[in-house]
Amino acid sequence: MNFYIGDSIDNMELSDSNVEFNDELINFIYKLRDKSSFDMSKLYEIDPYDDIEIPNKDVFEIIKICRYILDLSLLEDYEEYDEGNQMLKELLKLAECAIKKGKGLISIGD
Repeated sequence: MNFYIGDSIDNMELSDSNVEFNDELINFIYKLRDKSSFDMSKLYEIDPYDDIEIPNKDVFEIIKICRYILDLSLLEDYEEYDEGNQMLKELLKLAECAIKKGKGLISIGD
């Protein structure tokens, strides 16, 4: 799936910068839920095969989740550790940019 800044699928530009997030990373984060009391559901419940509009209020939660995973190095057992960390950092940066613009995120599924 790819994340873009925007409030509406109908008004988004596919040529805008985006962050690619692979299904394996979402699945790994989903499995982390059993090892942590921190709620990461706003990220792992995004359907990787559907197009989803993520409202601005949920973007704040996604930022918290990305920071939590990165700060605690929770991807250390992830097979593609460096790639996973890079995806989270890029999503964090994109989400922070969306907040500055007063926008949400759009996830375009595979």
